[in-house]
Amino acid sequence: MVKEKMIFSDFQESTWRRLSRIKLNDRIGSAYCFSGNKGSAKEYGAIEFAKLLNCESVKDTFCDNCKSCFKFKSLQHPNLKIIIPLPSGSKSNKDNGPLDSLKKEELQFLTESIIKKGEDPFYKITIPNARRITISSIRDLRRSIYLKSQTFGRKIVLIFDAHLLSEGAGESANALLKLLEEPPDNTTLILVTDKSSALLPTIMSRCQIINFPSLNFEIVQNFLEDEGINNQEAILLATLSRGDLHLARKLSKLNAVNEIFIEIESSVKQITKVNENGWRRFIDSYSLLATRKPEEFKFKIYLLQLWFNFAYSHRVQNNSSLNFQFLLESIIEFNLAYPNANLFEINKVLEETTESLSRNYYTPLTLTNLLISIQRLLKGKELLHIS
Repeated sequence: MVKEKMIFSDFQESTWRRLSRIKLNDRIGSAYCFSGNKGSAKEYGAIEFAKLLNCESVKDTFCDNCKSCFKFKSLQHPNLKIIIPLPSGSKSNKDNGPLDSLKKEELQFLTESIIKKGEDPFYKITIPNARRITISSIRDLRRSIYLKSQTFGRKIVLIFDAHLLSEGAGESANALLKLLEEPPDNTTLILVTDKSSALLPTIMSRCQIINFPSLNFEIVQNFLEDEGINNQEAILLATLSRGDLHLARKLSKLNAVNEIFIEIESSVKQITKVNENGWRRFIDSYSLLATRKPEEFKFKIYLLQLWFNFAYSHRVQNNSSLNFQFLLESIIEFNLAYPNANLFEINKVLEETTESLSRNYYTPLTLTNLLISIQRLLKGKELLHIS
């Protein structure tokens, strides 16, 4: 018997029931915020909800056969507009559209990425050097959104990584707020974000909040097995990813999961031992990575967070039931060496290090502060806050 491909309701069943009732009861709002942890199928849910609201069927789910549904499969429906973070171009004035300042290769990358997103809803569109939702994107939206639609259905605006509206001076967030205060008829905006706390409270107050819980272990495991990953590796990857489907897929593409964690263990030793040469190598290599391959930089910092989370779990549970025996010895050794370490705060400092990348902080200084902060936290001391 051929196993059916997983659909959105398989990932977020209760969330899909709520979204379906919105259409069935004809209580469609003008703005929503789809919020939740990374890899919890929020973008997939936003696309499926948009498809549902435009389906020509009167049911509480889409038919997947009408002309509207067919166009949504390739993200080419005239009622659909997707806004994502873009690089900030040198040319910037009120008359420029969001794509005018893109280089030829960036525009091509964006075009190809949208095609991939239509084929694979879990594909993450990430344009190199894109660190904010640009003001030109919101200006373009405000110019076009009040125009009368020439097609059946409802206009849908999807804003992926919506927390990046607030980057820089926050002008994009303020421009969007004006639109939310006077929303056009027959239009729904869906803000999708991993960090709703970074959005303006005034924006959040105008959105209906749809929370996406992290995916459970079995869902991630089944998804990986559907993609051809063998059972044992799928179990390991599902454990490591902790409900983050994007991370699970990324780990699955590595030649050997244990090899990447051997590398991470080496980085853990660099940042926990006071050694001038080791610290210099760490700062130099991670600074270079942040400049040339920012996504890989974020990925490696995330894996460091994961390692310290595992150390915390082992400290609390005091057992080896985490399905990663190749990490167990070094984690036991670490917990014995640093019994007073504030692992929660270490994880928080690592998260702040990742966020500093989008704020254009000087990376070597940020990493130096990271190393100093970790030394205090390993001893159970509080961080020094300079006012």
